[in-house]
Amino acid sequence: MAKWLVFVSVLSVAVSVSSRTFAATLTTANLTPNNLVITEYLANPIGITDADGEYFEIFNTTSNSIELGGLVVRDAGTNSFTVTALLLAPQSFAVFSNSDGASLGISPDYVYAGGMTLTNTADEIGLYRQDGMAIHQLIYTDGDFFGAGIAHELDVLDWTTPAIVNGPVSGTDFIAASALLPFNNTGSPGLAGNTNINLAAVPLPASVWMFGSTLGMLCWLRRKAGKVAHLTLEALTHAQQKGFNGLEDTDTAGPVPTGGWPVCFNRIQCR
Repeated sequence: MAKWLVFVSVLSVAVSVSSRTFAATLTTANLTPNNLVITEYLANPIGITDADGEYFEIFNTTSNSIELGGLVVRDAGTNSFTVTALLLAPQSFAVFSNSDGASLGISPDYVYAGGMTLTNTADEIGLYRQDGMAIHQLIYTDGDFFGAGIAHELDVLDWTTPAIVNGPVSGTDFIAASALLPFNNTGSPGLAGNTNINLAAVPLPASVWMFGSTLGMLCWLRRKAGKVAHLTLEALTHAQQKGFNGLEDTDTAGPVPTGGWPVCFNRIQCR
């Protein structure tokens, strides 16, 4: 029984680990709000044109890779583009840029090439599924609130981050970037920068709990078996002592089996 419990526990943990290791890749059709979060944007670069320096950044908050093909990015007006193909690893950033990023010394993960512009005053960036469900939205009313060339970085990224975040004028969700980029711009595209990321680990799977419970049960069974064995040994020892005393006190011992151990120790016991 004990060996069977160990086998079941180890098997359940192995299945759980393998399922996490080979977790299925999500598609945009599988996404729910905040599976992707907009974490940084630079709407008004300095020293270069907006077309060469604008970018925004998103983060995959899930423990699965996400195929972003089909993701719709748009503002509240007419600007929009649809991602053709991009695989985003779990708990990782992806940078979207209007250009190849050479002017800022960055390597964007996706170039939307004029499909969208980030207005220096008020604008919106929204991430949507093909069916129109919003995954995450950013609304800002001043694209260079901290000064021209300074990117806005999400202050805190955790499980309480709202599905609609606001720029520094409309709310307090974003703070100023401090890492230096070319032409005295600041930002940390593809990195956490000043964002405090606090996404707690996913709770242990039930199989791990089962494994721990089984170990506890095995310890209890072993302890109980040891106690029974101890009591049995005490009983046998007591019987042996009583039997030998009976042989000394009586004239005739009872029948003795082939092994030499008396079955009856005196006449009274053999009746």
